[in-house]
Amino acid sequence: MNTTDTMTCVIATIIIIALTIWLVNLRTHHGKLFDHRLQLSPIQKIILLAATIFCIISYVLNDNFDDLIGIYHSSWHVTLIVTTVAVSAGFLEEYLTRGYLFNLCQRLLDYYHVTTCPLLIASLFNSLIFGSLHLMNFFLGGQDLTATLQQVFYATCMGLLFSAFRIATNTIYIGAILHFLLDWQLTITQSYAGASDWLGIVIIFLPMALLSMLFIMTVDQQVKK
Repeated sequence: MNTTDTMTCVIATIIIIALTIWLVNLRTHHGKLFDHRLQLSPIQKIILLAATIFCIISYVLNDNFDDLIGIYHSSWHVTLIVTTVAVSAGFLEEYLTRGYLFNLCQRLLDYYHVTTCPLLIASLFNSLIFGSLHLMNFFLGGQDLTATLQQVFYATCMGLLFSAFRIATNTIYIGAILHFLLDWQLTITQSYAGASDWLGIVIIFLPMALLSMLFIMTVDQQVKK
């Protein structure tokens, strides 16, 4: 891809991201779930911090710091492409899933007068869809089935953490920035990933998901009171 094509793709991506954010904000009260940001209790902060620590551990174990160094030593052309892909993945996915789908589920719950754990249900709804979208890597990208199922699992777990951040910060963009930083690596431009050890994935991502769900449940109780 030459410089002109690259810049055209970058500009088009920026326009699509800006349009998506604008449209989602129209439907989600600018990303706000509450009139004011919640005051979290010490135990809620500890639970969210613990979930975040598991996220950091997964980042370190995947040698993503080496990828960051690789980006630093790459040409500006490669750096621009990797950054554009990471930004589009982070912001588009977060605003569509933790933004629009989260809001859609809330409206459905309100319509059917569901008052039991609405935030947890909305979080599970968008996270499962977010994880399932990675099945396209198998059906369209020719990726190995095991690697794809692992992606579906840990993407669903990550979706729950991003939902927890959306609830805790009362915004979408904080999770979008975090999503971008996690995706900002040279390997993001690869069409497929290889399979890893299931045990290692479960040990890291299952506690992250359970802690995120626990945090969201405490918020549900807090809002109900």
